[in-house]
Amino acid sequence: MQEEEISEIIKNIINEKLTQNRNYILGATKKYQILTKRLEKLILQAMKYIIASITNSDFEIVGNEVEFRNQKDYPPIMIDLDDGKKVEITGKIDRIDLAKGKDGNYIRIIDYKSSLKNIDLNEVVAGLQIQLLTYLDAVTEKQEDLIPAGVLYFNVIDPIIKADKNKTDEEIEGEIKKQFKMQGLILADVNVVRMMDKTLEKGASDLIPAYLDQNQNISEARSSMVTKEEFKTLQSHINKVIKEIAKEIYSGEIEIKPYYNQKKKKTPCDYCEYKSICNFDPNCNSYYYIPNKEKQQILEEIKNR
Repeated sequence: MQEEEISEIIKNIINEKLTQNRNYILGATKKYQILTKRLEKLILQAMKYIIASITNSDFEIVGNEVEFRNQKDYPPIMIDLDDGKKVEITGKIDRIDLAKGKDGNYIRIIDYKSSLKNIDLNEVVAGLQIQLLTYLDAVTEKQEDLIPAGVLYFNVIDPIIKADKNKTDEEIEGEIKKQFKMQGLILADVNVVRMMDKTLEKGASDLIPAYLDQNQNISEARSSMVTKEEFKTLQSHINKVIKEIAKEIYSGEIEIKPYYNQKKKKTPCDYCEYKSICNFDPNCNSYYYIPNKEKQQILEEIKNR
């Protein structure tokens, strides 16, 4: 399909959605009409790169908005605690992709985000970023022939390119393309990398966080990857984190202890509307500090726990 044909189909879908009664507000005022036009432009641009990531890949979409819930695509995720109690987790993931390789079926989980998002293992260990790995673990547990290939975010954003009158249209397009590259973790396997990006010969991929050197090997320093064993280690750790969170919920633990991300120098208190209720005061209370450790150090630590 040509880009013009794709654009026409998407515009028709958007117009159809806008005419639905529940979306009346989007055409109610000039302000919302302008916002709707911006949204339409954003969707058209994002879809261009989503389609490119599918076209240039051996991975095929096997599910959109896949639900983990009774009577849905997958049953709820059940966690058994040491004291015999159970925790049932329900939810939804945006997309599941599958590719058939020589040594098995590879699966990747993709989540769409409206802001720039990447996987930070420091936050994973702290229990703040466990969604994608939890779903990956749940799917591979139900189907034993599946090999984890990646957990990725596709950022549906309105990219801003730094102005430079000397940049050509091709260079500007390249800058935009970089911002739509999926972020996250992929399997450290050159064959899987090539399955995710069939156009990649060497250098940086336009689609995934991978870089192939002159010898067409994956550059560990310039790629965001983990081995098959490290994926298993992360999945096992996520299970332990969920159990720990469940124990705290059951025990009624509500200690005033927000996190402080030392890498980003941020805390959720900056955006919290309930400061007057919690009364957190850094002079009297303490933060739960999330350290800024390197990937290999984190993986080694959780492997030895």
